[in-house]
Amino acid sequence: MGAGRAAAEHRQWDEQHPWPPRWLRWVPPALVVVTMLLDQVTPQRYFFGALLSASVVLALFTYPPTGVLAVGAAGCVLLAVTQSIEDYVGPMTVVALTVLATVTVLSAALCVVRRRTERRFHRVQAVAEAVQLALLRPLPARIGPLRLAGFYRAADDEALIGGDLYSVRPTPFGIRVIVGDVKGKGIGATRTVATVISSFQEAALLHPSLGEVAERIDLALQLDRESPPSEPMDDDRPAHTPAQAPGPADEVFVTAVLLEFSADARVVRVLDRGHQPLVTVRHGTASVAKGDHSLPLGMSDLLTAPPGTVTHTLDAGDILIAYSDGVTEARDSAGTFYPLRERLQDHCSSSTGPVSPNALVTFIEEDVARWAPTLGDDLVAIAFQPAPSGDE
Repeated sequence: MGAGRAAAEHRQWDEQHPWPPRWLRWVPPALVVVTMLLDQVTPQRYFFGALLSASVVLALFTYPPTGVLAVGAAGCVLLAVTQSIEDYVGPMTVVALTVLATVTVLSAALCVVRRRTERRFHRVQAVAEAVQLALLRPLPARIGPLRLAGFYRAADDEALIGGDLYSVRPTPFGIRVIVGDVKGKGIGATRTVATVISSFQEAALLHPSLGEVAERIDLALQLDRESPPSEPMDDDRPAHTPAQAPGPADEVFVTAVLLEFSADARVVRVLDRGHQPLVTVRHGTASVAKGDHSLPLGMSDLLTAPPGTVTHTLDAGDILIAYSDGVTEARDSAGTFYPLRERLQDHCSSSTGPVSPNALVTFIEEDVARWAPTLGDDLVAIAFQPAPSGDE
């Protein structure tokens, strides 16, 4: 589950829907044959030799450079032979051969560029997938007494990672979790995701309280804000000109919720730093869990008091769901936001048996996709459930 599944689905989609489609490989030679047949069965005043250039252009997208040259050469030979048989080698034939030869050479050169670009793209995609799997590791179905399931979707279908984040880690203080949403998008957001996850994974093992873990992440974000990534030197800017300090538009902050499950996963402590409220599913009823809302991570200098944690007790069968605002801000064609709690309530009411974390997150993922075919933000949702007594 999680981001690893998204990467696997990207690969599966590419395998099932190759581009260009395989049948397109048969079009260039078929077009050459059709062109020659048309040239033979129609009066001499009709000339279809120019269609041979189209076969070469199509070969550019499906064949290697040698294949493009072969299609162009075959077209030139067939054109010259058919015109000789008809004893109609004139200025039109010379022009057609010249154009076809020129298009063939240019298409072969473009084919070389295309193949190099494709190889570079595949290398970049492999690196992006490795980065995704390193940051957003696949979620196990269970950690000790805690069952969990989740999904991750980037707003950009071609992207493997966005601005949402999650991490689950067993520690000496219990199973600790962070689910968050970085301000902004693109490379800068991914850099902040790496900062938050690496800081959380280290601090979660060392600090006994969630407040101290949050303080460590705050410090890391502050260092990021004070040390922005270097930018390429502008040719019009003197070499000695220093980079401008980050202003208000460069603020780095993350809305996040930190969770800490007890040894039996029946008690969970929650530290909410400006994130979406948790949803609890209990006995078929979905409700918003009470929390102590505070400022996002990275804005600790504006806090007047340390944020407090809220403790919840989970009964057997209870499910706790953490999610990003991409879920609740998904809009349908009429502009209506996705009503997560209400949709979960309807789903639980219509279910004939007890629901599981995997079933709930699968429902959310599919239901959001039906509600909002076009995503405007990244999505993440993770469901947690303590294992029944005796199943630990």
